[in-house]
Amino acid sequence: MKSSLLLICVLLLCFGCGDDDVATYPTGNYESAANIKNDPVTLYTKDKIITDVNFIQAYLERHPFYGSFDLTAGTAESAIQVVFDNRVSDSVYFRSVSEGNARELIFNQVYYENNAAILLGRDSLPVAAADDGELSCSNVGIRIRRHPMLTYCFPSVPWNPLTCKGRYQMPVVMEGGHLTLPIISYQFYSRTATTSCAVSERYAFGSFNADALKTIHTQDTLVVQTRMLTLERK
Repeated sequence: MKSSLLLICVLLLCFGCGDDDVATYPTGNYESAANIKNDPVTLYTKDKIITDVNFIQAYLERHPFYGSFDLTAGTAESAIQVVFDNRVSDSVYFRSVSEGNARELIFNQVYYENNAAILLGRDSLPVAAADDGELSCSNVGIRIRRHPMLTYCFPSVPWNPLTCKGRYQMPVVMEGGHLTLPIISYQFYSRTATTSCAVSERYAFGSFNADALKTIHTQDTLVVQTRMLTLERK
């Protein structure tokens, strides 16, 4: 809990700091481009990185996860539509639609990291308490992102476990005069002699955290595809 509170304090200090050397991202009303750039699909296991398309396709046929991976890398028609309006700095509006599912978020704070603006969600929602940090079905959704939810925990009553809440963080990459959104699709599968579990996510907005692979286990398999979606000013 102390580390979570410390992280929040550090970030809040960053939000209030001025740095003349950091360029703010261009403001405007944006919509996503018709096409999206797909990076190659990669399969990770303990001490192995597999990029062979035929091998990955055979694996996915044994563990179906349809509609999220494009085995042909390159530019393709986007299955994701985004509206992004950052003309009001403390009320940035974001809406995404993919496969009939819509999500709306409001971001009210921003800090900068290299060529990316990291937006912090206005609203918090209940999340699970942090675990031991090992990559698993319980935490892959957090560890897969370079900018996971900003969480804080507090005791609701002395005799109960901690109650935790989180706020979304979303990177917006600045490339010249336009913006792009990094996107991750992944499938995590773990099997032991007695148990198995699988977790997957389609089109998660965020950058891939390669450090998560440091704690992958022998029995784990992680399939990842990253994408970049361009935002065009309207």
